[in-house]
Amino acid sequence: MHRRWLGATLFSSVGLLGLGAGAFLWIVSRDAPLPSGAQLAGYSLAGVRPSKLPQHLENLRSILAEQPVIVEQAPARRTKLKHWGVELDVAATNQAILDAWAQIPLWERIFGKPCLQVQPHWATIPELFQMQLSKFRFLERPPQDARVRFANGQVEILPERDGWTLDYNESYQNLIDALQVLPAARTVFPLAMHATPPRVTSEHLSAITGVMASYTTRFPSYQVHRNHNIRLATQALEGRVLMPSERLSYNQAVGKRTSKQGFRLAPVIVRGEKQLGIGGGICQVSSTLFNAALLSDLKIVRRVNHAIPVDYVPLGRDATVTDSGLDLVIENPFDHPIAISTELGRSSLTIRVLGPPQPHRRVVLKTERVRLPSPPVKRVPDPTLPQGKERILKKGSAGVRVILWREVYENGTLVRRERVATSTYRAQPRVIAVGSKPQPAPQGILSPKGDDTDA
Repeated sequence: MHRRWLGATLFSSVGLLGLGAGAFLWIVSRDAPLPSGAQLAGYSLAGVRPSKLPQHLENLRSILAEQPVIVEQAPARRTKLKHWGVELDVAATNQAILDAWAQIPLWERIFGKPCLQVQPHWATIPELFQMQLSKFRFLERPPQDARVRFANGQVEILPERDGWTLDYNESYQNLIDALQVLPAARTVFPLAMHATPPRVTSEHLSAITGVMASYTTRFPSYQVHRNHNIRLATQALEGRVLMPSERLSYNQAVGKRTSKQGFRLAPVIVRGEKQLGIGGGICQVSSTLFNAALLSDLKIVRRVNHAIPVDYVPLGRDATVTDSGLDLVIENPFDHPIAISTELGRSSLTIRVLGPPQPHRRVVLKTERVRLPSPPVKRVPDPTLPQGKERILKKGSAGVRVILWREVYENGTLVRRERVATSTYRAQPRVIAVGSKPQPAPQGILSPKGDDTDA
């Protein structure tokens, strides 16, 4: 009986001693310095007590903020990690280290040589990352559509080119992946670039093999400023491609007519009167395009005639445009793309519509004129002209209304006749200057002068 009691007592004492030792060891190891095998990425955590870990990580966060960062595509541009809005997440990283340390058995922590490898957690300020990323927009490029060029009577298709666009999410992930290799003298990562396909490819333009129709207008070569404006508008139209059902706005293609855009002062028509204005001459380009579109059987969506007739196209076949809203809009009605080609000579402008040639198809334009009543003669006094004399200041002209018809023939047979537009040109009054200068009085015969006498 005594032996049983003694054994039980001894067993209980050993158990309590073991529990006490275990508790002591657990308490001691809980804040024991981390072993030499503990690392955060490539940074050693050896000797750091868990209770001091947040302070240690704060110091590391400040160091990493100055980490040099280089973009692969622009190695000459040096930045720092803080510029990208990325920093060490102290709270999340601290918890990750403690969780990993807790997974290691107690006895191994005390008597073994445990290894601890933890990757940092990162916090990001998206606005800063986006701001820094925007500084590399110069790496982007817009896609370039396939183009058409007409030279030496031949159509040439110039191939398309993909564009490149920066991707935020993938670029961010590339930076985070690069930060797994620490410490490092510098962190190098590639910005993610996504290919942007063009709208028009060479395959799309394969149907364009020749000239569908063309039209030529002429202008005086000596009008330097007007011809300069014509050149600018012509260049804006060159190579324009219209896919099926796509529209071309002349105003959108040419843009605002301002001196900043290079346009110059030249004669324009305003409310039926000619005066100087920025962009004078571009209506000749729009009128030439209008006639080329008519002859190639394109759809005319919007067109306005001038207030008075112009001398470079037949009556009823002009198209005026203004920055304030008057526009020429055409549409491609075919199931294949078309292209606009321009050719500017010393005193002539030719616009061609390119597509599949249609030798069996012919377009004829016809006009009907209705003469409107002439305005009354306007007489204005002229003090420099003697009374009874008259001088014609403006010849004037009667108003006219013109109806434009388009007839389409297939193999010589009329298949369609449509009324395209009605143009009304206002009458120009005949202005006559009437003399109002008084006639000089007739001079009488003078008698011989006598001798003077003093009063």
